[in-house]
Amino acid sequence: MLPGEVSSVLSGYRECLMEKYPIIGELYKCIKEFRRIFKEKSLPQLYLFIDRYKKSNVKELAIFAAGLEKDLEAVENAVVSDLSNGFVEGVNNKLKMIKRTMYGRCGQKLLTAKLMYDPHSKPG
Repeated sequence: MLPGEVSSVLSGYRECLMEKYPIIGELYKCIKEFRRIFKEKSLPQLYLFIDRYKKSNVKELAIFAAGLEKDLEAVENAVVSDLSNGFVEGVNNKLKMIKRTMYGRCGQKLLTAKLMYDPHSKPG
């Protein structure tokens, strides 16, 4: 199957699911709209989003919107700022995964070596 055919099959499957389960359509629309707010860095759209979904019939979306409103200053900063802690979070997740797989059997030296190891780096 070619990539275009796969995406059309998935699109048809998504449409079928949304017809059968309307809540999926609402969730899909909400996710797309929320991502667009961050992509466009639009605070007015954020405020409209919060107002719209606070009144949602889907309880989880209403709770999500209320949580955004509760911590509005941080959400506004996240929308307009280019700063991100994604790299730091990734390193923390990597460290935790290594510690779990070692079951506490390694010392600080081995843990540091495993954390700094990059399989894609070239020797030399």
